[in-house]
Amino acid sequence: MKSKIFNRYTTICVLILGMMAFYACKDEEIFEKTRLFRPVLTDDLYSEGNSIIVNMGKLKDAVSYTLEVSRDTFKTIEYTIEADTNFVVINSVLTGEELLWFTIYQVRAIAHASDSQYDSKVSDLGNVRTQKYPSNQGVPTSFDVTDIRARVFWTTAGDPVTEVKVFAIGDLRLETPLMEFEVTDEERDAEEKIISGLDPETEYQIAIYSDGVIRGWEVYTTKTPEPSGDNVIDLKGIYNPSILVDTLPDIPGGSIVILESGLAYETGGYEFDKSITFRSGYGFSPNLALIDCSSNFNLSAGSSVDAIVFQNIAFKGSISGNYVFNIGNAGSINTLKFDGCEISNLRGVLRMKDNGPGLLSNYLINNCVIDSIGGYGLITVDVAGWVVDNIILTNSTFSKVDVFIRNNKGVDDFTSIVIDGCTASETPKVGNALFRFDQGVNVTNGIKIHNTIWGHGWNTRDADVPSVTGTQGFTATSFDVVNVWATSDFSFSSGEIPGFPSSTYSKTAADLWVSPYTDLDFNFKDTGFSGKGDSGDPRWRMGL
Repeated sequence: MKSKIFNRYTTICVLILGMMAFYACKDEEIFEKTRLFRPVLTDDLYSEGNSIIVNMGKLKDAVSYTLEVSRDTFKTIEYTIEADTNFVVINSVLTGEELLWFTIYQVRAIAHASDSQYDSKVSDLGNVRTQKYPSNQGVPTSFDVTDIRARVFWTTAGDPVTEVKVFAIGDLRLETPLMEFEVTDEERDAEEKIISGLDPETEYQIAIYSDGVIRGWEVYTTKTPEPSGDNVIDLKGIYNPSILVDTLPDIPGGSIVILESGLAYETGGYEFDKSITFRSGYGFSPNLALIDCSSNFNLSAGSSVDAIVFQNIAFKGSISGNYVFNIGNAGSINTLKFDGCEISNLRGVLRMKDNGPGLLSNYLINNCVIDSIGGYGLITVDVAGWVVDNIILTNSTFSKVDVFIRNNKGVDDFTSIVIDGCTASETPKVGNALFRFDQGVNVTNGIKIHNTIWGHGWNTRDADVPSVTGTQGFTATSFDVVNVWATSDFSFSSGEIPGFPSSTYSKTAADLWVSPYTDLDFNFKDTGFSGKGDSGDPRWRMGL
């Protein structure tokens, strides 16, 4: 028995030794050498001042690295840097010149092996922006630049500001000034300097200096040129509230009247008998030129006026009794237009009363904010014989409007009403009508409401439900309602508009908008709102 066990043990050992000998006799297997892996970042690219920090993972077999730096995604290469370490600070020591401040750069890298045939492929490491130059110069807003002037401002810190220089936008290292201005003691005390002589629609870099040492710079973009020519009446710089009253009778028809931003002007109850365009001129005030509506504009009896246009003008008066236009005479206006205006605290925007016949062919409100308007609304025909053809309301916001559109005593149909891209809140007043017409008076070509958002009625009665009337008096007016939203607290008490709204937001106006009741802030609080990109006044919309 012992002999059998021994034999088996001997056999197993012989087999094991044989296998070991077999494998020991085989040639050692050698794997083919391959190129290095592409470099990867340990930390995202970042900047300190105008230096770029590149921290790549260390590759065991890498002996050096080549980094390339570009500002145009490698259409051209700004710098090529050879480094023997995976941690690289890209600055003037390596590039021979300072990197530009507040500029986006791209970086890519190659890892090198001792034998170049095994170098890695190119690795794009990404984008990084250098930081902004530390400065006490103020960042300009749209109110700090006109078509030919700029307001340069700063806070007093360190050495006093002594010079302002203007450079072309392409002069990236600020080497060749286009213009230079000394700063007076008065300007230094005011911490600002107004410079002139710029070209319209042009980008500039404007820098401040202390005895030749740069303190900072900012980019300014001048605006389109203001109108010029024999038909332009420029009233800027005349600080007299009655200048408009004094000037209007002598202004030729077809003129453009430019008013000073931030100043208030009286109307003197002027009666139009000619076409005029009014616009706020460029200035350094954040406020539009204001027309005080304590006295209302009128139409001269029997006049036929082609166009009265207001561009970027503010209107304000008393909600108890003022209008922009309170027309008491017969006559005609082809186009009355408000564009980019702010209209508030009036009994109505436009009213026709007392005498006819009259014709308003086109009533246009675009890109306006209209707030706190009384019982005569955006327009009221308050006398038989006055006819309104077309009303077009676009890209505008309406808040706290008592009655929207009225044909109170008119006997003639309107031709068309278009509302597109508007935001309406607390409009009309609870119990009042959006469209209030005398019985049997209609809108011949119907009413189109598109891409609009409507909140609940203006609740001055503490009503439990702030409902409004849709239509009053219509018998044969069609509606075209597309992409119109209403908040959940909107409702009709009567006169429902067919198909209005086409969609209902499930929450309230207070949930939808940031501050609709006190601040006229109709930016979207609820950023998940489905209509945020294509509904309401475009000034409040959110990009997708």
